[in-house]
Amino acid sequence: MTLADPHADPHAGADGHAMHSDAIVIDGTCPGEHWREAYSSWLSGGASACVVSVAAWESCRETMDRLGEVFRMVRESDELSLATDTAGIRAAKRDGKLAVVLHFQGTSPFEYDLDLAETYWRLGVRVVQLAYNVRSPAADGCEEPGNAGLSRFGRQLVAEFNRLGIVVDVSHTGHASSMDAVTASSAPCIASHSNAAAVHASRRNLRDDLIKAIAGSGGVIGVNGFPAFVADTTVPALDQYIDHMAYIAERVGPGHVGVGIDYTFRDLPMPAYEQLIADGHWSRESYPPPPWHYPIGLEDASGLPNLTQRLLQRGFSEQEVRGILGENWLRVFDAVWVAS
Repeated sequence: MTLADPHADPHAGADGHAMHSDAIVIDGTCPGEHWREAYSSWLSGGASACVVSVAAWESCRETMDRLGEVFRMVRESDELSLATDTAGIRAAKRDGKLAVVLHFQGTSPFEYDLDLAETYWRLGVRVVQLAYNVRSPAADGCEEPGNAGLSRFGRQLVAEFNRLGIVVDVSHTGHASSMDAVTASSAPCIASHSNAAAVHASRRNLRDDLIKAIAGSGGVIGVNGFPAFVADTTVPALDQYIDHMAYIAERVGPGHVGVGIDYTFRDLPMPAYEQLIADGHWSRESYPPPPWHYPIGLEDASGLPNLTQRLLQRGFSEQEVRGILGENWLRVFDAVWVAS
């Protein structure tokens, strides 16, 4: 049986649901607005940690408000804990809680002020994406036609992230900027929620040379469940989602594959969708109108055990599946966060 075999016997293989219950399970990207309303689905799906996107294109002041909201939510919940190291993630798993890792999906919150990197790090931010589709202070986004490389400030930020122990994330970032970032970084880089362009063409998906560069840095690619990035269908099958994992694993090894499902508003009101288009944050080509249907069996995070079961059936070993579910993320976090 090959890793990419979509015709594997659905009844074959180990009991993934039993294995899932004691595995470390990390969703590498959880957009904050949806996550705050529905984090219980990650708990019911056996997740150990969520990398929660707090800000993207917000100002510093707006970002501080959003951080305060998350701090209050964690403080008032018996089910959540803030994690700034991997010991915190493992403790959450042991205690039956959901660890929260703070993430930015862009560098607008830095406002060209390098000192804010340490400020955000001291507030617990541990993963930062360089751009969100459009040009940011650090880099071009993947929707920018110019496809410029890292800015001077972007290179300074990458160096500062390396010094502090913040993971450099190139999802949503343009190809040239992403390649520059991986080259400039002295630590592993990730694509927290991106798929393989060779499996499904999208400006949001990664070319093979970038996949290899991220893996060469020691990083991980979290596979995204947003339907327009998975397949040319409005309702992807679970196997179509796993096809991206299999493709990446076959080229650079399963140790560089993770989960980054990116559950966002599935019933986003049309006025809000049109505003995102008008503001230039999204394009209709990459983001067709809602409603959006995540892969069958993985419609929300409560379906994560189904992913585990099907990965085993597709030919991944138990060790490889444990890596994909969370141990690969822990390896990267340990390598980068040790700087702190």
